Amino acid sequence: MATSTFSGPVVSKNGFINTGPGNVVDADASVALTVATHAGKIVHNDAAGAVTYTLPALNATADGASSGPGSDIDNLNNLGATFTIVNSITKTGSLIVQVANANDIMTGSATIVDTDTDDNTEGFVTAAASDTITLNGSTTGGVTHATITCTAISSTKWSVSVVTAGTGNLATPFSAAVS
Repeated sequence: MATSTFSGPVVSKNGFINTGPGNVVDADASVALTVATHAGKIVHNDAAGAVTYTLPALNATADGASSGPGSDIDNLNNLGATFTIVNSITKTGSLIVQVANANDIMTGSATIVDTDTDDNTEGFVTAAASDTITLNGSTTGGVTHATITCTAISSTKWSVSVVTAGTGNLATPFSAAVS
């Protein structure tokens, strides 16, 4: 079935089943993520080397006054778009997720299990200007089976959640690196 656009809510009283090869997008090289190709799917990384994923610029534009009836199907508003990145190999180069521009920030937290001591868990929260997640394969995470979820929640904010494992003296994976 081709892409379909609805102008009202879609209700299922028995759920939706997302299955099949189209629901996982392999991304072993750096890529600018897009709503059409990556949102609502699993972005899978299984290459040990460095990779950077750039989130799309946030767009909270409302429908124009001339649209209707219903929403403008050409409106590029991406609020609610969710990107799930799954890393299934220990990184030897950094896995970076960053915003598209200096106007966008991240808000959320990271949970990192320390696998080289007693498997204690440490948590880290974003700072006011956080815009980048870096998993380095050791202290900031990126040991096998990391999951990063990013959801567009406003015209300037991405909600982020990171669950990963790390080694050594754990440190925050969040920084302000996009200018």
